[in-house]
Amino acid sequence: AALLARCNANQVYSWVDEATGLIRAQAMDPFHEVKTLACETMMSFCYNHTEMLLHFAPDLGRSLTSCLVHNHAKIRMQALRALTSVFYCGVWKHNFEILQILMAWQDPNKVPIKAFYESVTNVNYMSTLTFDRHPAVRRFWFETLANWLLRLPDKVDHEPYLFPYLLQGLCDENEEIALESFWLIEKCGELYESENEESLRKEKQYGFDYSWTYSGRASIPFPLLGLWAGGGITGDVVKRTVAAGPDMMGERALQEHKKRDQLAPAGSRKEEEDLGEEVPLPSRDYAWPTFRDLAVYKKLPRPRLGARHWVRTHTRRYIQATFNDVVDFRECTTLNAGRLLCMSMAYTEEGVTEWLQPMMAALIKFYSGRAWAASSPDQKVLDTYTTVCKLVGVFLDPISYWEQLKDSLSPDSPMEFDQRIASVRVLALCIEGSMEALLSVNDDGPALGMGRLAPIIPELISMLHASDLLLAPTDLSRKVLWDLVLSFLEPLKEHLSFTQVSQLLFVSLALAAKAPTEMTGQEMAG
Repeated sequence: AALLARCNANQVYSWVDEATGLIRAQAMDPFHEVKTLACETMMSFCYNHTEMLLHFAPDLGRSLTSCLVHNHAKIRMQALRALTSVFYCGVWKHNFEILQILMAWQDPNKVPIKAFYESVTNVNYMSTLTFDRHPAVRRFWFETLANWLLRLPDKVDHEPYLFPYLLQGLCDENEEIALESFWLIEKCGELYESENEESLRKEKQYGFDYSWTYSGRASIPFPLLGLWAGGGITGDVVKRTVAAGPDMMGERALQEHKKRDQLAPAGSRKEEEDLGEEVPLPSRDYAWPTFRDLAVYKKLPRPRLGARHWVRTHTRRYIQATFNDVVDFRECTTLNAGRLLCMSMAYTEEGVTEWLQPMMAALIKFYSGRAWAASSPDQKVLDTYTTVCKLVGVFLDPISYWEQLKDSLSPDSPMEFDQRIASVRVLALCIEGSMEALLSVNDDGPALGMGRLAPIIPELISMLHASDLLLAPTDLSRKVLWDLVLSFLEPLKEHLSFTQVSQLLFVSLALAAKAPTEMTGQEMAG
């Protein structure tokens, strides 16, 4: 290490093979202090001789894999710093090969000769770091991912492969790490807005916003940890400045003109804009300078426009594979897939309409198949998928999910009984989500009535009144149908007609009635 530090560029160029070989050997040494020295040497060597190490980047990156799974947390974090320096050497050419090693990706058309004679094991180091046993390593790993996505020159090549791991940080078991991950993604969204200003310009200038917001009046809490409102962690909803169209006639004063999705300065925030107390980040000498000014708050607003577009751009690359893991009977796979799906929906919002049909099929399979039976004792899994269904109801047009699920109430439904009950359960949760968005509108604007639920509620009550599920209901179907009725009855009771109230009364009596017990011969005799 001391010798390499004293060599100039010409000397390194003459002996670059030997120099990189020595550093790689040190990184793969079993002694922990040698590994520490190797990481420090590799960092200085790569930063000082970036141009001549282009074709050595994959080998240097591969040599660090043993450091990434070392028992000492300090070495794992040093390996991440050394790996960052290696990424600056293989820009636009070999960095993707390093990512293939870290993700255990293998070309299905290429089989190594070794695999014909003995077993070959590939380790997904990125997944290992995402679920590392030490909170400090996980925190630094998510910060490193954000640093790569913000600073690497060829970051556009790696975004689809790196950002799902950063998204998983929103569900970290450590609440502070999950909160920090949210604000790291906000940083990435801010960069996306600056790089794609032209494509977002019209959306900002004309004040376009999705219909679920009721022109910016509705808001929902961010589902941190894959739970509704973060399981109570994130507190009240924090509103950003809403989308507003151009003021052609100068009707608003200049001080009332605000940029979209902005948060008020700390000293001038109103009650609904208050982000709560700031979460202090631990002071570390190895932290990335990029995040020295990062502020983390407990109350989370709606993700900024750039973050939503950034996540939506890459979600379609993995969303179909996520649906396959949703119905996996293994608890850990189902939980992680549900959390990733939940976080993707929180940013994609109405964009999930594109995958509505396969998503509904996966959710119905979950609630009616082995996945539901295997995970029923674990409340985390159930809470996660409850949140997913409610987010579907929040973001999607009720007509969209009603058309997918209304056959479950029909007597002519081709589905099995357990699938029908699962569909009704999903429908009840979706309506709860739609009601959450509607009830969050508490300003002085015009009354919304039933809001976006107005087209489906009359048909829903009519089909529920005529459904064969009311005939001899089981305990499970009785509970699910009660959930469906109560999901909209209390908030919308003043908007229901006399006929609809009568039909709901019939449904309630049918669900409340119990089958008569069989009388014994002695009771019949008197």
